[in-house]
Amino acid sequence: MKWDIFSDGKREKKGRFQDDINHLIKGIEKFAPKKYKDERESFYYNYGLLDDYLNPLFALLQVISQQQTISGNETDFTGELFMKLKDFYDPKAKLSLDEAILDNSLKKRLGQVLLIFYNKEDIKMGEIETSLANFGLKPTR
Repeated sequence: MKWDIFSDGKREKKGRFQDDINHLIKGIEKFAPKKYKDERESFYYNYGLLDDYLNPLFALLQVISQQQTISGNETDFTGELFMKLKDFYDPKAKLSLDEAILDNSLKKRLGQVLLIFYNKEDIKMGEIETSLANFGLKPTR
């Protein structure tokens, strides 16, 4: 029996996670607009190489992969997507939920996700804020 006493087991975990992330990416690429593939790769998929981003990236891609089009339950989907996006861009959880809801750059990134994954163009900040409020994401202050 061969024992690898110098290994901490991280390689195996990361390898399995990479396979799961790659599986989600393949599923997303089947329905996502082809013209934004480069943006998806540079702004989201490449983060799978960084340990701190593996869990939040996986969770974000899972939510995206579960809905190929935005229709019907747009408010629920937008709220859930916003929560996963907050976790992705704040992997150390430095922002409170109230701070995240008030963060315009995070809301702009939500609009960017809706564009590059779902081709939802011309979404306005007011629409995003309304969707988040209807989902129950309102600042408590």
